[in-house]
Amino acid sequence: MGYTNNAEDKLLLSKAYDAIALSERTGCPRFLGFLNEHELSYLRANISPKRDVSYFGGYPDAVRVMLGAAADEYSFPIVALEFSYKPEFDLRHRDFLGSLMALGLRRETTGDILCEKGRAVAFVRDDIADFILSQVDKIGRVGVKIAYADLTDLPVPDDTEELSFTLSSLRLDAFVAAVTNLSRDKAARLIKSELVMIDHVISTDVSKPLSVGATVTIRKYGKYVLSEDAGLTRKGRLRISVKHFR
Repeated sequence: MGYTNNAEDKLLLSKAYDAIALSERTGCPRFLGFLNEHELSYLRANISPKRDVSYFGGYPDAVRVMLGAAADEYSFPIVALEFSYKPEFDLRHRDFLGSLMALGLRRETTGDILCEKGRAVAFVRDDIADFILSQVDKIGRVGVKIAYADLTDLPVPDDTEELSFTLSSLRLDAFVAAVTNLSRDKAARLIKSELVMIDHVISTDVSKPLSVGATVTIRKYGKYVLSEDAGLTRKGRLRISVKHFR
């Protein structure tokens, strides 16, 4: 699948197998994560299907999930916290995540954060929930109230924007240069530095062609989906539409 099998991936796989072995030895579930999309894809590709593992992020269709060894959905140590605030303020995913990370929490303790006007729901490990409840009363400069969330009434995220570009080709370096507003040389350096993923798999091939539906994740810049190839301009350049997850 094009995985680089770098040191971080190998360490993650080792931790996953440690959790599996411990669950098999003790008969008790063990957990790892929250995992990002690359980590999830890597583990699914490298853990034997014969192993008793499952993945869950607190609600159906979660993006960031935990690995559970010998676990059912109800045993995952995940809780949901709801942040409510005055809807005239424009708070985004990055604002909530930044405030949580500023508490000194590790990224793997926090799963999806669903945002809409006036409220957000964050899925977190249950062992940090009380800490967050006691420490957070503002996101940035905006006052918030926090309580345990009602999972039957989750926010509907509005965290994407539609962008349009014209490219000379659908090569990866041309796409990365366009969405980041960098030169082709700088985009190529990002790619060769293993900072770019296609469909959650690291790609270091600057000339790799993209197709409609591809998800390109660029570290520190975000996630982009090539949503439409709109044909050629009069000068023969490609028109594309891109969905950017802010």
